Amino acid sequence: MKLNTFVSAAIISLSPVCASAQGLVPTIGTEHEFCQDRPIEPEWMAELPSRERYKRLVIQTIYRAQGVERVVEAQECSCETRFPTWDGAVQYFNDNYLGGDRDALRAADEEHFSRYNALRTEARELCEIEGNW
Repeated sequence: MKLNTFVSAAIISLSPVCASAQGLVPTIGTEHEFCQDRPIEPEWMAELPSRERYKRLVIQTIYRAQGVERVVEAQECSCETRFPTWDGAVQYFNDNYLGGDRDALRAADEEHFSRYNALRTEARELCEIEGNW
């Protein structure tokens, strides 16, 4: 019994050390390696009730997809191009998915994630040149 307690205590006390060694400790701040002045996510999105948080994920995915689309279309990766205001993603969500149920929003998230992935490599190449990836 004492051995189990000792092992449990050791695991619990070493968990933060192991996690930080693996880079798994979350950071609290909003510092970014590049594009420090990127628009912050609208506060209301973080305050959605727990039963509606999946809407936030869809808007975030739309935002990412729109960002890489803009980079590829413009063939440049300035911070303003890659990180536009959140208004476009929110408006797109409202126009197309506002009344959708979880299944419809899950499908929308997959669609926009696929769009993001399709353009990610090309956008990354452009952004790495400018140090914005």
